Amino acid sequence: MPRKNRRIIKGNWNIWRSLAQTLAIQSQINLPGTVGRILKQVRDLERIAPLFAQAGLVRSLERPNPLNIRVGGIATQAKITKTIGGFLYAAAATRIDLAVENNVIATVGQDSTCELDDINYENQSKRLQLINIRQAYEMADKAINSERGYDLILLDCPLVLDRSMVPLKEAASYASYRTDFDKAISAISNFWTNNKDKLQPWNPNGTAVVGLAAERYGAIVNIARQDLRTLEDRKHILTTEAIDTDIIAQIQESDPAISSIGERRFIYGILNAYSRTATYRMNVQTPRMEPSNIISLGVIGYHFKTAQTDTPYLLQTIGDEPNWNQKTLDCIAAEIMALTMAGATPLPIQLAQREQQALDKFLEYYSDSLKSEIKKREIEDLWLSDLDSASATFL
Repeated sequence: MPRKNRRIIKGNWNIWRSLAQTLAIQSQINLPGTVGRILKQVRDLERIAPLFAQAGLVRSLERPNPLNIRVGGIATQAKITKTIGGFLYAAAATRIDLAVENNVIATVGQDSTCELDDINYENQSKRLQLINIRQAYEMADKAINSERGYDLILLDCPLVLDRSMVPLKEAASYASYRTDFDKAISAISNFWTNNKDKLQPWNPNGTAVVGLAAERYGAIVNIARQDLRTLEDRKHILTTEAIDTDIIAQIQESDPAISSIGERRFIYGILNAYSRTATYRMNVQTPRMEPSNIISLGVIGYHFKTAQTDTPYLLQTIGDEPNWNQKTLDCIAAEIMALTMAGATPLPIQLAQREQQALDKFLEYYSDSLKSEIKKREIEDLWLSDLDSASATFL
């Protein structure tokens, strides 16, 4: 367009603002409000936390000394990498066995399982979670049926699934996901059904199997996590926890203030070092969890924290009262916390996680080998040569 025919856009073109300037302005505007809101929540927590302790909703525990225990820690991990327009995955579960005698720790065994293959993009994350849960149960089953005696087995994943993991379609694109879902459900069901007489709480001298929910399994455990901030969810606390109902009535008066505090900040605030929350039923939510035959046995859980600055863990196990009682649940939490260093995961799981450091490099090597074989096409030639041999024999 000739210069003389161009339209002139009127306005002040010298006014402009970068993102950094906008952020600086907004931070100055919003900072006082954010600070005030958080400080109010902190004050509410400082006022409410003692009531939770007095009511028995939060319990302080004693560190077992000396510690004598045989424990297995099972860690899971899955990695993916892009290759030839698609994805490869490697999923692994590792188990480290520790024996602690008079506070002296020794490694007494280990085991592992892994799976490598290609994977579609659809439902990739959920499929890998299902594979890891199945692998964790495979490791736990081998441990329970070995000659070694275990007091405690820790899994770094949930023990059951919620309905959000059920495949939504019967379409062919969901076939692999449905297969992995069915395998995970079968592994969970078979483990608890076949080994029930060897496990707590049904066998008081048996092995306690617990799941410590990790952040990457949040979609699975969120629906089952009870919320101690609300009156309705506090009704699901086990009666063996001996909650003081008079103090509960005082807490109810502060429900509006409690509900304004986020769940994560709330759990951080009410738990002190070496303490746990009251135990509550987790299998009362809708939609229900799976597999249904195991859920009918009961699913319970509680949060615990080892050190003041540590992240609280959600512990989950199978069973219900009166088989589970306060003393046994206290003992399990205290033993796990005794095996946990400040700022770290429980030692058996931490050592099992270290075994998985090679997973990335191995998957990279597997991907390179796959590309090399596809370029050479030697495997295809071998298949075709076998087919030609078979055809000649038939003729």
